[in-house]
Amino acid sequence: MLARAPRLEDPRLALGFGLTGAACLLIPLLVGLLTGHPAGGATVGLGAWLVAARAITNPAGVRTLYMLGVVLSVGVGTSLGILLSGSGGAMVLVASALAGLGGLVRPIGVTPALTLLLTAANPLPLDPVPHAGLQLLGGLLAAVLLTLPWPWRRTHPIVAMLGETADTLAGLVGAVADPAVGQDEWDERRRKAADAIAEVRTARARRVRWERSRAAGDVALALRRVFHEIIALRGLCDTLARRAPGGADEAGLGDLVASLSAALSAYLAGCPPTHVPVMDFGDRVDRLRDRAAGGEREMVVLILLRQIAHSVRRIQEALDGSTEAARRLCTHGLDLTTLAAPPSLAFDDPRVRHALRVVLGTAFASIIIVLVKPAFPHWLVIAVLVTIQPTYGETRAKVWARVSGSTAGGVVSAAVLTVAPGHWTLVALIGVSAALAFGLAPTHQAYWATFMTMCVLLLLDFQMPQTARIAESRVVLTVVGGVIAIACARLLWPRGETERLAERVGRMIDSHAAIARTLAQLARGKAGVERAEERVRKAAVDAEMVAEALGYIAEEPGGMAPEAVGEALDAAQRVRDDLLTLISVLRDEPAGGGPVPDVLDAVAGHLRTAAQGVRGREPYEPAAEVSRGLADNAVWVGAQAERRLSELEADVTEPGSGRALLRTAAVDQALRSLGADAVRLCAAAAGAFASRP
Repeated sequence: MLARAPRLEDPRLALGFGLTGAACLLIPLLVGLLTGHPAGGATVGLGAWLVAARAITNPAGVRTLYMLGVVLSVGVGTSLGILLSGSGGAMVLVASALAGLGGLVRPIGVTPALTLLLTAANPLPLDPVPHAGLQLLGGLLAAVLLTLPWPWRRTHPIVAMLGETADTLAGLVGAVADPAVGQDEWDERRRKAADAIAEVRTARARRVRWERSRAAGDVALALRRVFHEIIALRGLCDTLARRAPGGADEAGLGDLVASLSAALSAYLAGCPPTHVPVMDFGDRVDRLRDRAAGGEREMVVLILLRQIAHSVRRIQEALDGSTEAARRLCTHGLDLTTLAAPPSLAFDDPRVRHALRVVLGTAFASIIIVLVKPAFPHWLVIAVLVTIQPTYGETRAKVWARVSGSTAGGVVSAAVLTVAPGHWTLVALIGVSAALAFGLAPTHQAYWATFMTMCVLLLLDFQMPQTARIAESRVVLTVVGGVIAIACARLLWPRGETERLAERVGRMIDSHAAIARTLAQLARGKAGVERAEERVRKAAVDAEMVAEALGYIAEEPGGMAPEAVGEALDAAQRVRDDLLTLISVLRDEPAGGGPVPDVLDAVAGHLRTAAQGVRGREPYEPAAEVSRGLADNAVWVGAQAERRLSELEADVTEPGSGRALLRTAAVDQALRSLGADAVRLCAAAAGAFASRP
């Protein structure tokens, strides 16, 4: 498929990046010509290109430390290439191993393998030591030039994303006590906030380990806690509106919401962060209590408002506790306080399967090289390395783009090499092709393949004169490499995520069951809130894995996930919301007596059974234990209410009885919502797989 011609107004165009990337190559080429050392200038330019090529995925947000890591990769690849020069079999085997490691560990990437192949397979224009030194110098030049504060660069993209997330949470908290905001609009705002938080987590996960920092993690965690408390606030305010109409007006919840919204809007609005204190709602509740008449209605309002004050206090603590981390994140220094966790080596991880595809693909290419002995064999391995993607659909799309682009670029390069222009003409052509390659790369892979092919072939000719044969070989071997890449992606675990979707959904349901079990222990006073919150975070991660799997499945051959899996994800989010509300209510003191722990155990058992059914692809059978437990809890609430009424009639009030009644009512409401949402989750998940082979 041909790429559509880009327009100047296309926001994906990276014209500034294109000009800067071209400058990384032109500066050493011009210096080499002017000083009478064109081969040395071309060597520096090749090192600059190898480093600059790693910036095309995120040119605006690339960081200096990351680029220095790429320079180190170039040094490793160059050194190994010099050592293995003349040993074709060892060269390809080592390159394959490096490529597999690069597919598994993202910061490494294909740069070491690519540099090794280009160095070992081409005659060195200089002695080994000067060649390695000049190539590293070119890499350092690109690392410095591309990370300068150019107008087209966003210096702190993570800070910007976190600031946008805080703004989204400000909009969400603004709807907490607004009667004009219906359930549909609330759900939409909550979904937008959840997506913003998930986007931050995804962005941090995609960053190389050098770019991750404890500061960014601490701020992201604080915003997630704020999100959870806002969900709990919504439930408490709804209860207040139903149980004590007018109570919100008496307490001034509108002022509180405005205060919270202002604090979140100001947080990270500027760097360093701005501290905006939240209204002292607890003090206002105390004043209301002092002048309350002591009636039933006043007691209802005060108890619910006290719960709201606790949530507000936790929001303030989350923002205050992350201020120092946000300040570190906004500084221009490097944060080396954390390193990424080592990658998982389980076959269940898509990265592991991708790395194995890369190793096996390059091994097959090596066999072809040994048997056929083509000219410029490194182009075949390079084509396999850069074309194989984590999924079949992505690989197929990249193969078409790379084959078409390499063919077009190779034809033009062959014509240029046939004419054999002088160095000054080559400099101009290399500069133009580099600017177009870097500037158009974000719009379509085919543009990058076209102009990158021209740039590299002409740059190699600048180092040491080539013939049109190198361009012809490049095109043919790119086509063969593309065929190998498609074969690997189609034959080696092509439906990896499709086959594992049931297991991932079952794991997600199990993690939600674990939250319910922990809450049952919390209600009995046998577990802490921290453990329950950790379970919620684990369940959210498992839900994200299911969402990511849906993205992979869309790119797998014949991939089409059941629509009900999306419904199960939505239901899982609602279950977590219900559980967060219960955590908020049970946080300060357990539920005491009654069937609450038994209901939570029943919900956990129901979810666990559904998870087993999903894994076994068995039909869904609703359990009666949850309904029975909710009925028992309703009887318990009624008994508590009757007891409270008897106390009021006899004018004999036991300390805390009113508070216990209201807390029991709030828990009952959350349990009923949890029971309904758990049933929806189980039905959707089981329905997605029961009828599938």
